[in-house]
Amino acid sequence: MGGSSPAHPVNCDVDFDTSNCAGKTAIVAGGANGLGEAYVRALASAGSLVCIADVDAEMGEKLASELPNKIHFVVANAGIAPPDDVFSFDGKNAEPTEPNLKTIDVNLCGVLYMVKLSLYYFVKQNGTKLHPGQEDTCLVLIGSGAAYFDVPRSIQYPATKWGMLPYCGSRVNMIAPCDRSINRRCLFISARKWAPRGYMDLDLDDYPEKTLLDEIQTD
Repeated sequence: MGGSSPAHPVNCDVDFDTSNCAGKTAIVAGGANGLGEAYVRALASAGSLVCIADVDAEMGEKLASELPNKIHFVVANAGIAPPDDVFSFDGKNAEPTEPNLKTIDVNLCGVLYMVKLSLYYFVKQNGTKLHPGQEDTCLVLIGSGAAYFDVPRSIQYPATKWGMLPYCGSRVNMIAPCDRSINRRCLFISARKWAPRGYMDLDLDDYPEKTLLDEIQTD
C-alpha cells in the first residue's frame, strides 16, 4: 500500500472506473441529505455497502450490524455552516460575548476524530507490513471552494475547510465543492461553464492573483 505523488494534473476528461467499489464497505458521515446523500447513492449504485453515519444512534447501530466486519472507504462529509458571530458587534456599551465555535467542533474536530478512527481501523484490518492479503482503503475528506475563495464576514467555515488540506496525501483524498484535493490533487467541483464534466484539477495548493480561480471568483 505504497503512496503516490502525481506530478501532473489529473485528466478530468477521462471516464473513471467504479468497478473496484463493488462489494466494498463505505461509511459516509452526514450522508442523509445534500452532498452526503449524493455520495451514498453513487457508492450504492457502484455496488458498495454503505453505512450512513447519523445522529440517530439506534439506526446507526442497526446499519452497522448489517455490514461486513471491514471498512474500505470513509467519507468525512458531515459539516455545518451557521451564521458566524465572530465579527458580530455586541454594542459599544456591552461586553463582547463568547462566539459560538460549534462550526470548528463539527467541521474540524469532528474530522480529526474520523481521521483517527479511520486510520486506526485501516491499519488494524491490514496490518503494518505489506502482505498479499491486504485490501485497498481510502479516506475522503470533504473540503470546499471556501478554502480558496474570499468569504466575506465568515472566518470559521473557511478556516475549517482550509484545515483539510494538511491531511491530504497518498491515501487521504479531498474534494472541494464550490457553488454548491485527490492523492495530493485539488479536484474542484465547479459550474459546467468552467468544466464540461463539472469538476477540474486546479493543479495547485494555493493560488496567486490573475489565475483561473481568481477569474471564477470574480464571475
